[in-house]
Amino acid sequence: MPALEIILSDEQAELIKKQISALISSEITKMKSFSENKQRYMNKKQTCNYLQISNNTLDNWIDQGFPVIKLNGVMRFDSLEIDKWLASKYN
Repeated sequence: MPALEIILSDEQAELIKKQISALISSEITKMKSFSENKQRYMNKKQTCNYLQISNNTLDNWIDQGFPVIKLNGVMRFDSLEIDKWLASKYN
């Protein structure tokens, strides 16, 4: 199969470089923001958002041994333990 060659002017190549650089910078900023805002202990709603699952799915996972902390009737979820639990299930 013959190779496809694209010829760009220096101006077009520079524009593409700037756009790629801006996109990479934007994604790095998003990732930093997410990691800085990540709370270690979360309530049920925050945990569902963190995992992008429904409340019913979380309830089912709790029945299957999902790590939960219960103190005086209050449920909290440790993000570090959640990550470990998921890794043990899917590795």
